[in-house]
Amino acid sequence: MVDVIVRSTVLAVLALAALNALHAGVVLVRFVRHLRRRHPHSGVTLWLPAFTSPADIQAWLGRWREAVGSREPALCAIRAEARTVIGRHLYLALLSHTWALAV
Repeated sequence: MVDVIVRSTVLAVLALAALNALHAGVVLVRFVRHLRRRHPHSGVTLWLPAFTSPADIQAWLGRWREAVGSREPALCAIRAEARTVIGRHLYLALLSHTWALAV
């Protein structure tokens, strides 16, 4: 009986983890599309920078701060969803470890 409970719990946690990964992918796609729409001039340099001096690093970090720290409603919603995904991941990790300790 314990074996059935453990297997069903593992399947439930794996299913929730798969759904969480899918949700994380959707949030990432929304974030990338938002950045492309708002900062079309950045292009590849935002994602794959080539640093030649410390000033380049500061400029790159400044572009990321500007892009992520904005108060736009769309970006606030994306950040809230990302927090939900991370919180769900932590909850699943704690849940699975709790069951492992209980057994």
